[in-house]
Amino acid sequence: MSTYLGQNFLKDSSMRSYIGSAIAKMYEEVQAQALMEIGPGKGAITRKIKDVSRDFFVVEKDLTMEPYLLEVGLEKKQIVFGDFLEVDVVGQLQGLGKNIKETLAVGNLPYYITSPIFRKLFTDGEACFLGGIFMIQDEVGQKIISSAQKKSYLWRLLNWAYEVKYLKMVPPKCFSPAPKVKSCLVKFIRKERVEPVNFQDLELFLNLFAPYSRKTLGRIAKIIEKKQEHQRVFNISESLAKKRLEELSREEVAQIIGKSDA
Repeated sequence: MSTYLGQNFLKDSSMRSYIGSAIAKMYEEVQAQALMEIGPGKGAITRKIKDVSRDFFVVEKDLTMEPYLLEVGLEKKQIVFGDFLEVDVVGQLQGLGKNIKETLAVGNLPYYITSPIFRKLFTDGEACFLGGIFMIQDEVGQKIISSAQKKSYLWRLLNWAYEVKYLKMVPPKCFSPAPKVKSCLVKFIRKERVEPVNFQDLELFLNLFAPYSRKTLGRIAKIIEKKQEHQRVFNISESLAKKRLEELSREEVAQIIGKSDA
C-alpha cells in the first residue's frame, strides 16, 4: 500500500455489502444515469457496484491498483488514472454521453483531501453532481451533516444545494491498516429547490464574514470596510445588519449576495 496516498482499504465484508446496497438503492431512487467511484483502491466497493450502472467508471491515482481493478471485472476504459482534483470529470462524462447533473459520485476518500474533493463535487451550483455516498473521517462527517449544531464555512457551502445525512459510523477495525480515528458514511442528496447564487460570490462572502461570525453583519461590514480587505461591497439591509452569520437563512444569504456590487 502507498501510505503517502492516505489509503486505508476496507476489509470488512458486511460493511462492503452495506455500502454496495446503499449505493445501488440511491442510484435507483434518484434515477441517476451514470456512476463514478473516487479512489477505488483494490476494488472492495467496486466489486459490489460495478454492475449498478452501464455507465460506471473509477478515478484512481495509484497506478499499481490497475491489476486489482481489472481482476474485479473492470475494463481498462473504465479506469481513469490521475489526481481526482485535476481530472476532467465533465469531459469523461461527455465521452459517455452523460452530464454531471445525472451522475452519482461515491468513494472512500483520503482524510487529508476530503474537503477539496467535496468542494469540487458539490460547490458549483447548478453544474454539480446529483449526489453521492462517501466514507470519510467521522469528525468531519459530524460537522457537515445538515443537522450539525455549528454551521462552519464548509457546512454552508455543502448544505447550500444538498441535504447531507449521516448513515453509519465505521470503526477502525473495518480497515487495513486501521486508521487512528473512526470513519463514517455520509449521503449527499440534491435539494429540489436551490437558491440561485454565484458560488464565487458565496465563497467570497463567507471568506470575509465567517472569521467574525460572533459579531453582527453590520459590525462585520464596518470592520471589512475599515480594513479595506476587498473591493466588493455587500449591501446589507438594516434588518439583516442586526443578525449574525449563523442566524441567516439561505434566502437571506442569497439576498445579500444578489445585491452585491463589484
